[in-house]
Amino acid sequence: MEIRLVGLTKKFPGDAKKGIPDTVAVDDLNITIKDGELIGLLGPSGCGKSTTLYMLSGLKEPTSGEIWFDDEDVTHLAPEKRGIGLVFQNYALYPHLSVYDNVAFPLTNMKTVAPAKETVLMNCDVETELLKNHADEIINIIKSSVYHNKISKELAIQALVDHFRIVTSMAKKLFGLKLHCSENPQTIIDATIEKLAALREKQVQKNNAKHILINDKYELIDEQGNVLVFKRKITKDEIDALVRSAARLVQIEDYLQRKPSELSGGQQQRVAIARALVKRPKVLLLDEPLSNLDARLRIQTREEIRRIQQETGITTVFVTHDQEEAMSICDDIVVMKNGKEMQKDHPQEVYRDPKNLFVAKFLGTPPINVFKANISNNQIFIGSEKILDSKVDVHDGECYVGIRPEGFLLYGEAKEEDKVLTLTCNEVQTMGRDLSLICSSPWLVGDKIKIIVDSDLDVKVGEIKFALRYNKVFVFDGKTEERIYLTQEEVEANEREKQERLAEIEEVRAKEEALAYNDEEDKK
Repeated sequence: MEIRLVGLTKKFPGDAKKGIPDTVAVDDLNITIKDGELIGLLGPSGCGKSTTLYMLSGLKEPTSGEIWFDDEDVTHLAPEKRGIGLVFQNYALYPHLSVYDNVAFPLTNMKTVAPAKETVLMNCDVETELLKNHADEIINIIKSSVYHNKISKELAIQALVDHFRIVTSMAKKLFGLKLHCSENPQTIIDATIEKLAALREKQVQKNNAKHILINDKYELIDEQGNVLVFKRKITKDEIDALVRSAARLVQIEDYLQRKPSELSGGQQQRVAIARALVKRPKVLLLDEPLSNLDARLRIQTREEIRRIQQETGITTVFVTHDQEEAMSICDDIVVMKNGKEMQKDHPQEVYRDPKNLFVAKFLGTPPINVFKANISNNQIFIGSEKILDSKVDVHDGECYVGIRPEGFLLYGEAKEEDKVLTLTCNEVQTMGRDLSLICSSPWLVGDKIKIIVDSDLDVKVGEIKFALRYNKVFVFDGKTEERIYLTQEEVEANEREKQERLAEIEEVRAKEEALAYNDEEDKK
């Protein structure tokens, strides 16, 4: 499912009497999310990422703009009609229900438009095949399901369901034959198969009398060969199959009979994800799902989310303020500030090529070091020290220079001796394979400079001259804080990106106009 946000805006009304202005939570957002993509909405609190998610889900109505799922405008569609699964950060599980019932809950009153199926024939064939070819396995599974030195019916049924991927009602039938208690189970098997064959034949005759045809998927078809489809409630067997399929996907099969209070935080979050997936949604929406977990569980659960998303291929939107989470599992990230998109790209590209100062400062651990600087005659100075030359014409004036912690080299490693930055090293911290240098500068924006260098280097406290890794150095306009590109290649790449975005927006608008025209023609 491809998702397109076109001019999406959300304003919360203020209070004119109290002099409180309207709050713009999301401001003219234009984003395309590819089919099957896991995209992260990343930014600080109040940047509009959760509001965007709630508009996607239908829980909040946009002030203006449009939301498209493929070629369907869902802007004003009710949440239950959008085909979405939503996971909240607080799990929102029912404490009095078992895990099974929590996962099954969205299906209890759900209706589906699905092919009519001949379940009698299907069940007869499945049971016959199991008894003919897997009788020994059935007996061994039941005999091995022991609790307190007795065969447990519950454990045996669960084991049969998991092993053969069958529904609970079928597992109960197999257990009820008591093959494990018989000295001659083959007699029971033969008699049961004979009964199933007779039942099957009787059902075939009924269908023939009604001129009902059946295809190889046990679907009912009319005389023209069309599958009969109708709206109906989901059956108990279908619910059971869907619940157990979702449970297997998130690996909670062993916890289905427990209550949420008996599970860890990570297990509860898996239950919440299973509940969202059980409806087979077209889009999965995750609202900071890891924020209530400890550090170890966050890492485990985010890996699980990535695995689940890749296995299902569901288009997924993941809201987080944690850059590590977003960068580790997302195909693309959208960095947001004040309701606006700051940059959208692959996580590593956003880190490698930030488009503005906010993005550069937001991504990176330790964070980027920012200095006040000046541009003069296409040269960039921090204080009196020249650190960069521009290969294209840039305007003189104030600017900011951002240098990643790993972007510093000791002066002895410098290739160009006239391009050097002098800093005062106040502290040297050993970090295993690296050294962390805590430095200061009168030109720094912020409290302290953090520099990462190899631990083999001999570094002392005091004044140090540094050369720079120029692919780790970024220049930003002093007023707009937008990136200033210093080579023709960078300028051309930036212009191409702008044109591509404009073309994408125009394409969306053209499709909208075409659809609107077709609607008008249909009305005529």
